[in-house]
Amino acid sequence: MMYETREDLIRETKVIDAFCKHYKLEKQKLPMTQQIDYALCIDKKIVGFAEVKCRVFKHDQYKSMFVGFNKVQKAKELFDLTRKRVLLLVCWSDVYGHIDFAEDFDIALGGRKDRGDKNDFGLIAHYPIDSFTILGRVPV
Repeated sequence: MMYETREDLIRETKVIDAFCKHYKLEKQKLPMTQQIDYALCIDKKIVGFAEVKCRVFKHDQYKSMFVGFNKVQKAKELFDLTRKRVLLLVCWSDVYGHIDFAEDFDIALGGRKDRGDKNDFGLIAHYPIDSFTILGRVPV
């Protein structure tokens, strides 16, 4: 099931645009079938990938940022096949930053209950907030 709203997509676009400007990269939105949001390019050559998540709370409200384990699996598969880094790019309400999916994480059971979807539960990866590279204030 898809939960992204038009506003979510606009916010994600602003975040990836700021990220690409910061690192002098180009972006290419990937189809949903790829399960990772963007290819990152230099002169139209793919140099990496990024999954973008936006959160409505401050970055230090929790000790970790969690993401579905399926994203971690997809990121590992993509890296193994391409040898290109796959980043988790997160925009909180105060700052934005990134971490490589290959960084250490804790695994747990969990998920969201606010959407009323019984399938919105399973294995989740927790990445420590203090392991993120913070790029600056929210670009949105």
